[in-house]
Parts: sequence; structure tokens; C-alpha cells
Amino acid sequence: MLRNDLPLTARSAQDIAWYCFQIGKPEMGLHYASQAAAGWRDLEQPALEAQALSIHAWLHLELGQMEEAVTLAAEALDIADHSGDLRSRSLAINVTGVIFWMSRQPPLAIDYCGRAVALAREAGDASFECWWLINLGGSHAEAAYLALEMGDRASFDAAIGPAIDATRSAYSLAQSLGDGWAERLCLGNLAEYFNAAEDFIGAEQFLAHFRAITSEDDARGEGHYLDILGRTLVSLKRYEEALVPLQHAYALATVNGNVETLMFACLYLSKAHEHLGAFEQALDFHKRYHSLHQQFTAERTQRNARLADIRYETKKLRMLLDTEAGRTAEIARSFEALQQQTTILTAAANTDPLTGLGNRRRLEAMLDTVDASCDVYALAILDVDHFKTINDTHSHIIGDRVLIALGALIKASARGSDLAVRFGGEEFVVLMVGVTSAQAKRAGERIRLKVARHDWSAVAAGLAVTISIGIAVSGEGDDAPEILQIADRNLYRAKQAGRNKVVASGDASPVPGR
Repeated sequence: MLRNDLPLTARSAQDIAWYCFQIGKPEMGLHYASQAAAGWRDLEQPALEAQALSIHAWLHLELGQMEEAVTLAAEALDIADHSGDLRSRSLAINVTGVIFWMSRQPPLAIDYCGRAVALAREAGDASFECWWLINLGGSHAEAAYLALEMGDRASFDAAIGPAIDATRSAYSLAQSLGDGWAERLCLGNLAEYFNAAEDFIGAEQFLAHFRAITSEDDARGEGHYLDILGRTLVSLKRYEEALVPLQHAYALATVNGNVETLMFACLYLSKAHEHLGAFEQALDFHKRYHSLHQQFTAERTQRNARLADIRYETKKLRMLLDTEAGRTAEIARSFEALQQQTTILTAAANTDPLTGLGNRRRLEAMLDTVDASCDVYALAILDVDHFKTINDTHSHIIGDRVLIALGALIKASARGSDLAVRFGGEEFVVLMVGVTSAQAKRAGERIRLKVARHDWSAVAAGLAVTISIGIAVSGEGDDAPEILQIADRNLYRAKQAGRNKVVASGDASPVPGR
């Protein structure tokens, strides 16, 4: 190839890589981004090389390949800093912000995306300013969603406003630029944010504008639109109407492998079918949602754990931070955030996502520790009586709410030193260290009574819930698995005795609890 052809080849490859990102085909874009970066490097054009590397990083991020994304973003930011080119620095800083956004660290994401917007504005690049404003809005929205997950409505309201404002500004710029792709992305995001804020009429209005834009849309954008439209219609109680976009979103997400869209499509298809009285279909979609939610949570936890490992074990984090004043303080803040993230990730790996209690993995780890220390302990296995009937009568969704409420009741009844976990399905286990069989039985009776006397009408009208409990202590077997088996046999005895009963190994033939 003649050297005179290299600039055209590199520019064409870079444009193709960006178009692949826009239409949701990151695998195809990887080759072209790499080709563009190599071409600009050969031509000794560092500013353009940094841009190609930033796009390459973004494509890897789209594919969930965090290690590659972090490495390329760090290299892009370092080269862009040395080049002094405002556009290149703006792009590299924006991609770094998106990495923080995807790793659910909104304060850092907001900081970086905000600086990317300012640099794009300083460079006079309205397109970059528009696109980075979209990401700034997404970073604020992530802060809002995290607040909502924590039940902090005030913080949610404080964060969703800036998300909407940034996205509205991006939408105005997109309109002035005639950028239909950005317009649709803004409208879809605004509809999502208004949905989260429970302004469903406003969300539907944005979606109406979405369809009015005549430019072609990609499968990813179409799937996002259909998903949000379906959610909005369900929230507006137009359940029959919601089925069409949700089923279409489900089909598109199945083809392109978008787990998040597929997950929410299943959730809202379950809700729509439930309200339409199609309980079998509602249950089927809810089961799919639950499975996808577990997959999505595991993938996100694994991705964030990989990111934390990369930052701790390499010096690349320093390359992610630019050379502006306050660099030292920013590094310190970032490492503190990473330490907090590591703690969160460790807790997430040992937590049941539905109830917030520990999971089976957490119990097994604690039993290993207790066995190693030779401490005496008791295990109580709790099972919801007639749980299948609750699901069949009130729906699987109500069943999940019962499990959530039950987890809270168990935690409130246990001692601070006890470990309560969801063992699987409707089974829970409480590990009590340093107690006798009689003490453990009294603790089990306290939990049983609290559940039986609880007002379950807030979950479903006419609902009553009881539990059966089997108890075993460490002296009854050789190891933890055997103690669990003994407790499980005692649970079976409690069930056979009529349920709503606590049974320990030394008990005579039990009678039903009252």
C-alpha cells in the first residue's frame, strides 16, 4: 500500500468502527478500530491514534471485555494527553467515564463525563458535546437507580433531575445537528428516566416523538424503544396493548443476545399476563426473568470484580487519570472507591439477591470457620408451609414477596451474632453459635410465632403464612453436612406433625403448633 493511501485507509477504518458501535455490532468494529489505530501510529498522528484506541476500548466495553477496555482506554488517555488535542482528550476522558458508569461508580462517571462535555464544548465539537451529554445523563441516572435500590427516594429525586436535564440538552443539540441516531437515543433514555420517576404520561409522549423521527434505527435502539414502550404501557395499565411491543422486544433481544433487555421484557410480560388473568404464561415469563436476573447479576458482579482486580494489580489506573491539578487527591479518592467496591462485590457474591440475606455459599464458608474453631453451634432449617399453594393461589410474584418479607422477619428475630441465609427456594437456615439445643429451640419458636402472627394482608388479601422448623446441634453429627441432614429430618418430622411446628432431635413425637 502506498503511504499516500494510508490516511484514507485509516480514516475509513475508524469511521466504520464508529458506525459498527452505533448500530450495535461491536464484534465487527473491533478489526476496523485496530486497523485505524495501527494506521495512525504508522503515520505518527497521535491525536487520531488516541481517538481510534478510544473507540476500540468502547467496542470492547460493549462486549463486556473489561480488561481490554481498561487497557485501551488507559493507552488512549495517555496518548491524548501528550498530543494536547482537545477532541482526542474529550473522547478518551468520555470513554473512561463510561467505564466507571458501567462498573456502577456514578460519582467518578459523572466527573469524567462532565469534563468530556466541557472539553468538547471548548473544542467547538457539537457532535461530541451531544454524545457525551447523553453519557453524562446516563451516569446521573445510574446514581438515581442505585439510590432507588437502597430505598433512598430523596437521593433518587436529586439524581434523576440532572439526568433528565443533561439528556434534554443532548436532544436539543441532536435536533440542531440533524443527528437522528442521537435523537432517538435521547428520547428512549428520557422515556426510561420519566418511567423511573413514575411520570408515565411524559414517558409515552417521548416515545411518540421517537417514532416520528424518520431516520433508520438499529436493532439495539429498536429493542430499547420497544422495551420502554412496553414498560410504559404496563405502568399505564394498558396490558393488552403492552404485549405487542414487549413480545417484539423479547424476540429482538433473543436474536442479538441483549440479556438486560431480555430480562426486563420477561418481567413486564409476566406483569401484563398476570393482570390479564393468564397466570400460566405470567409464571413462565417470571421464571425466565428470575433466571436472566441471576445471570445478569452474576455477569455484572464478575465484570466489576475483574475491573477491581485490574486496578489493584496494575498501574493502569494512574493512566486513566489525566494530568490536571488535583491528580494526587483524585487517585486517593479513586482507590478509596475501589476498596468500597471490592467490599460490595464480596458481599454481593455471598448474598441472596431476592431477600438480601446470606446465600448457601455464605453459610458453607461460615460452617467451615466454625468447624475449624471447634465451636458448638445449632442449625435451624425453616421451610414455608404450603408454599406451592401460595404460588398457585396468589401468583409466583406474590410468592417472591412472601420470601422477601419472611427474610426480613427471620433477620429481625435472630440475634446479631446469628447468620440467617436463604438456602434455596422457600428454605432458610439460621446458624446459631454457642447455643444448646434448648436455646436453639426457643429461638426457633420465637421466629415461628413472629411469622405466624405477622399481618400478611399487606402482601396479599387473605394471605396467611406459617413455617416449620427443624433443629440440630453440632454434637449430633461428625460434620456440618451431617448436622444439616439431621436438621432436615427434624424439619420433615415437623411437617408430618401438621406443620407450623419447631422440632429438635430430643423431642418426643411432636404435635401441631397453634
